Amino acid sequence: MRTKEDVVEEFRKQTICDAAMKVVARKGIKNVTVQDIADEAGVAKGTIYIYFQSRDEILARTMDGATQQLLEKLATACRSCRGFRHVLEQRVRTQLQHFEENRDFFRMYLAMAEPLGERRLRKHASYQTYLAQLEELLREAIARKEIRDASVERLAVAISSVVRDIVLHRIIDREPPPLEEDVSFAVDFIMRGIGER
Repeated sequence: MRTKEDVVEEFRKQTICDAAMKVVARKGIKNVTVQDIADEAGVAKGTIYIYFQSRDEILARTMDGATQQLLEKLATACRSCRGFRHVLEQRVRTQLQHFEENRDFFRMYLAMAEPLGERRLRKHASYQTYLAQLEELLREAIARKEIRDASVERLAVAISSVVRDIVLHRIIDREPPPLEEDVSFAVDFIMRGIGER
């Protein structure tokens, strides 16, 4: 049973993480300080240290929480899907919608994927979980002969990259195309590359 203190602590930690995400989205990951996060959250710097030991701990928890939300959406997006193409379409749509609704999260994700952080992101547990979900779906599609037999690890990374770049362009374009156009484009592009010949 959660106590009132547990609820308050969780709320304060989430407030700090939300502030961290906004600051990273604005300044990039290298330039963010604990003081920046405290200022954004509207708390004293000392308050931050009641809940977190370091800036890196704040950033890790922020990324974990935001990514977990996306993973949960992706896991439930296709409960009634039939066939790999439909699964892929639902996953792409879910990701594009999630990042449209959480632009600061995507900017933080990109900041963590900057050249010096690329290795760190690729080792991140939530990224590995994302790839594992996709790899399992690809294995099943190969077994059903819906797509050609190829390295599921490479296919998962390629699909991830296509979707990430479309999200990036949706964020930087002044007038991105309708979401469904980008979903169709991504799915058609991916399926032409991996479809059963």
